[in-house]
Amino acid sequence: MRKMFIFFAAFWVSFMTIYSVYYYKVSSKLDESVVAEAKDLPNTIIGIAPLKDADKNMVYSEGISQVIPTAIKDSATYLSDVPDTDFVSFNGTYSKAHIEKFYEGLVTKFINHPPIDFKNLKDNDKLLLSYFFENVRLPDGFRVSEKSIDFKGKKIRALQYHPHTASDTGKVTFYKNEKSQEYALKVKINDGKDEVLMYYNPLCHIWAEASTKAKEFTENRENKYLLSKDESVLVPEIDFNIVKDFNKEKDYFNTVLDNYNLVEERIKLKISPPKTGGPLEVNESFNTANNYIMSGNVFYTIRETDKTKPYCVIYVTNPEILKPARVRH
Repeated sequence: MRKMFIFFAAFWVSFMTIYSVYYYKVSSKLDESVVAEAKDLPNTIIGIAPLKDADKNMVYSEGISQVIPTAIKDSATYLSDVPDTDFVSFNGTYSKAHIEKFYEGLVTKFINHPPIDFKNLKDNDKLLLSYFFENVRLPDGFRVSEKSIDFKGKKIRALQYHPHTASDTGKVTFYKNEKSQEYALKVKINDGKDEVLMYYNPLCHIWAEASTKAKEFTENRENKYLLSKDESVLVPEIDFNIVKDFNKEKDYFNTVLDNYNLVEERIKLKISPPKTGGPLEVNESFNTANNYIMSGNVFYTIRETDKTKPYCVIYVTNPEILKPARVRH
């Protein structure tokens, strides 16, 4: 009996050691981004930013409202649902069997995702979770920028767009107005099924205004501009992993959520260059003399092209959720 106990103990220690190495290796790989809890981001709103918080970042998707069909939606501000390929949810009682089934669905969409630690939950507690995760792969012409850009006094990482072929310009449209200093990029992704919009207007200070202005600006054909071989566009790189615990925030007005022991909204989003593109540092053709820089209040949307409303809206007004520039040795 003693030998069996020693064998089991040794097996368990070995298993946990291997699992721990796996977990932290995968977790580290997944979290090469800005990782934070919403409560630790005083200058960022997860959800719709009210007027009083116009100077804060906004990261908005339907989130919890996508999980609870009875949630009341404001027709003026609601978004399209996040596509099923990039979304998982849990709405029920916490138990080993239920969580295992949840993970089965999660890892089929997000390969090698490590376990999520639902702290302090016990069997039969009620859990409500929404998890939106997407790695938006931009087409050829985009690269990680060698140069950082200044975003309200802080050096941050950027993506650079510089067209090389006609196929690049077929997927990417650039707009500019030198007088108003407005710039925009419209990018077709996923074989044209989705569209990413990046818009910069130094005079916009409210996300709703930026949304309206972006639509007007990109619908005006006079603002379309074909970049020359000496020109590029620089835009802040988006790469974050944020968890909002509604039980800690208590900033909601839906009494339905009071019936849960834990309510979480998770958003892991990255907008990145193509897999085969390589970093800018090894491609001298991107060393352009003139760069149009989106730095200040930058508005992003991601939309399925067969829908009128986007499923994700990001308005960046401060560098809190942006990646700091690399330190070169």
